Amino acid sequence: MNSDRNPWLWIPTLYFAEGIPYFIVNNISVVMFKNMGMPNGMLALYTSLLYLPWVIKPLWSPFVDIIRSKRWWIISMQVLMSAAMFMLPFFLPQATGEAIKDTPLFFVTLSLFWITAFASATHDIAADGFYMLGLDSGTQSEFVGIRSTFYRLSSIFGQGVLVALAGMVETRTGDVHHAWKLTLALSAMMFSVITLYHTWSLPRPSADRMSSDMTAKEIFMDFGRTFVTFFRKRNVLIAMLFMLRYRLPE
Repeated sequence: MNSDRNPWLWIPTLYFAEGIPYFIVNNISVVMFKNMGMPNGMLALYTSLLYLPWVIKPLWSPFVDIIRSKRWWIISMQVLMSAAMFMLPFFLPQATGEAIKDTPLFFVTLSLFWITAFASATHDIAADGFYMLGLDSGTQSEFVGIRSTFYRLSSIFGQGVLVALAGMVETRTGDVHHAWKLTLALSAMMFSVITLYHTWSLPRPSADRMSSDMTAKEIFMDFGRTFVTFFRKRNVLIAMLFMLRYRLPE
């Protein structure tokens, strides 16, 4: 068991990495296309569905628990997101205004955002599960505030620093496309460095076992049992209503 690695070496960066793609997909994409002159109605139509993977991720979260290890999912999704982010600057459409949607590159860009969104939602599932496996209950309590803090810092970085950087470059060059290409490229480089760091820093808890030897039938049976077991919990409907109403103001 290699779960005795200092939590400070991986929890801050893991939860910072959890937030970055979320804010790039759901916030920076909106600011970027709006900055390129896309009308509000079109903007809402094409970007609102990018949030969908985080809404429906419970549909495949049991597969993350059943297939492979949480550590494998974390590293794999970070590699996939790094690749998608690196491709974004090269496929950014040059058109502006309503003409953006008429360029094939626009739909390639949307597809890359979608890939990042699904990978990020999957990464969230694995990261939260890995946090439970990599720490004992006492240390979990100690680092609840730390992981939340670094997730919020990723929000400030994603919605503040990156947007400000794009604005500064556009002001100096007068080229909105160059500004966002540079911003997205720097984001991809930073995220790739974090990914490489995690290949070393993430511990290997003995409880984080791989289940890839299961047959397809066993996987789907286990998937079904997961949902049945969840809804058999005592007062589960009351708990769900509480969680939904707790997040309602957001």
